Amino acid sequence: MPASMLKPGIFLFLFMLLSTTTLLADATVNGLTGTMLVPGLEILPPGGARAAVHLTGVSDFDEASFKGVFAFSDDSEVAVVKKFSINGPTDQTDPVFAGKYRVRPNMAVAAIVDPNEGYKDSVMLLSGLPGNRVVLGLGTNIAMGEKEKKARYGRYNENGTEVDPVFFIMGASLNIDSDTKLTIDYAGNDFCVGLRHAFDEALTFDFGFYTPDRIHTNSRYVVGANFGF
Repeated sequence: MPASMLKPGIFLFLFMLLSTTTLLADATVNGLTGTMLVPGLEILPPGGARAAVHLTGVSDFDEASFKGVFAFSDDSEVAVVKKFSINGPTDQTDPVFAGKYRVRPNMAVAAIVDPNEGYKDSVMLLSGLPGNRVVLGLGTNIAMGEKEKKARYGRYNENGTEVDPVFFIMGASLNIDSDTKLTIDYAGNDFCVGLRHAFDEALTFDFGFYTPDRIHTNSRYVVGANFGF
């Protein structure tokens, strides 16, 4: 290929990857809409709703979660997440609640209220590029009791230790084609690379790969589906 044609081709490829997708916002594994793990800057259309189910495990699935997301307005949405164990002792029993408010096109605030024993609540400030291409977040975990040491976001020094009170998160989304996105997430303790494919506006398939971390010595997989209403 002549050099004169190579450079325009590279720029066109990068534009296709970084261009804003026309897909609707999807629910994350942790609730709210965003990339695979991290809440994004997008909000569902007013009155819109999204439901999702995800299964996580090493060789067999040992954890499942159901969530529903609803948008009250152009700039706000709430979510409820029900998480339970498929094999082994139950880790969480009570629903977890979350909310997100978009302050401006490139900034949003989010909060997670976890009533389960031993879990902290989390608040975060999100910023980045509209369209969920790149989202950066800084947050804090708030303990309401002395026994609360875990949280949905944040870094652990080792298994059994308390989660850091301040955490950094990152989510990125690249368009592979008009229906498929590559997602990259860092959620303090979890690092996940995923694929999200939309069959239509009502159904999206999720597949993610977790690398080993301070809590999990083995890599894990997550599969799931998003449903629009």
